[in-house]
Amino acid sequence: MVLQDFAGEFTCQLDNKNRVSIPSGIRKMFLPEAQNTIVFVPGFEMKNVYAYPLNEWQKLTKKLRALNPLDDDAREFVRQFVGVAHYATMDGQGRVMIPDRILSMAGINKEDREMLLIGTLEKFEIWNPKVYEEHRSGKSLTELARLMQQKSSIFDNSE
Repeated sequence: MVLQDFAGEFTCQLDNKNRVSIPSGIRKMFLPEAQNTIVFVPGFEMKNVYAYPLNEWQKLTKKLRALNPLDDDAREFVRQFVGVAHYATMDGQGRVMIPDRILSMAGINKEDREMLLIGTLEKFEIWNPKVYEEHRSGKSLTELARLMQQKSSIFDNSE
């Protein structure tokens, strides 16, 4: 099974038509089944946007369909997360148009058109660079690794 692992941090600029050129470091990771389509949804941090390639989005929505439709919280989560999703297909030059309502979720506006794209394995995230810097100033990587060790066996040396 071929994995789509997005990694790296890229600074990008929006053009006057709200298009961003997806960096080649991200574009080259798209699998054919993604059909050059990106699905934009609000990030759980409420300061950013998650950008899923279509095939990864379809995997996630399959899991969301399994949520109990009688559960009020499940319905509200799907409503707030999926209800505002925006599908966009990259053009031949690797550009994609991002609507204002999606950009505003990440605090990106027409005056300051700079954004960060950050690979996070199956997706990438879109951040306002200033907001991201404030967000990062919390725990160090060492502290986060210790927390992950407590929650998971991810850093165990045994295989």
